[in-house]
Amino acid sequence: MGAVGAIAIGLFNSIMWSNIFTLAIDGLGEDTSQGSSLLVMMILGGALIPPLQGLIADGAGLQISFLLPVACYLYLAWYGFKGSRHTSVPA
Repeated sequence: MGAVGAIAIGLFNSIMWSNIFTLAIDGLGEDTSQGSSLLVMMILGGALIPPLQGLIADGAGLQISFLLPVACYLYLAWYGFKGSRHTSVPA
């Protein structure tokens, strides 16, 4: 069952990426190229989270360490529902 969960997480993450990218660059206008390049560079977070979770697991335990990915997924859910909304900024 754990293998099925690991495969499902990878599948859902790959599907989420295109949606996150589209939401993030929508409405940037002439800054779209710069915004998309910054977003691609932020993929580094995906490389930093696993070692950080390992440090937490070594210090506080394996089960506690899974609070980090839970926090990451909660942030993504918030961004999808609220954070990606456009706000008008006075010129």
